[in-house]
Amino acid sequence: MTKIEIFDPAMCCSSGVCGEDVNQEVVDAAAAVSAARKEGLDVVRHNLASAPLDFASTPVVRELLESEGADSLPVVVIDGKIVLKGAYPTLTQLRAWARRDSVGTSDSQVARDGRSELPVAGSSCCGGASGCC
Repeated sequence: MTKIEIFDPAMCCSSGVCGEDVNQEVVDAAAAVSAARKEGLDVVRHNLASAPLDFASTPVVRELLESEGADSLPVVVIDGKIVLKGAYPTLTQLRAWARRDSVGTSDSQVARDGRSELPVAGSSCCGGASGCC
């Protein structure tokens, strides 16, 4: 199964419920990751504040931080490729990525708010008239 890695900006906790300020986007992401894990998906989160070596030891993340800075986070990496930048994934995205064999790296799509998402490769092992493998 595909390993999905989420690289979070520096924060005090991964739940999004820290002190008086609640970051709803982080709360939603934490819920999506929790649900994905309960479904057996391999999703790992890395926090810049508590695991900076994870960022430094992942070439695409290190290069992104060097070129665009920490404001480019969060970022989602699959098989050494960035598939989502500047936003947290939804549960639907996590499910789709986990079930694909490869990740596309071209023709990035830009979401309404300007965040980038690279599409997952459109081909699969299935084919023929019946559409089954």
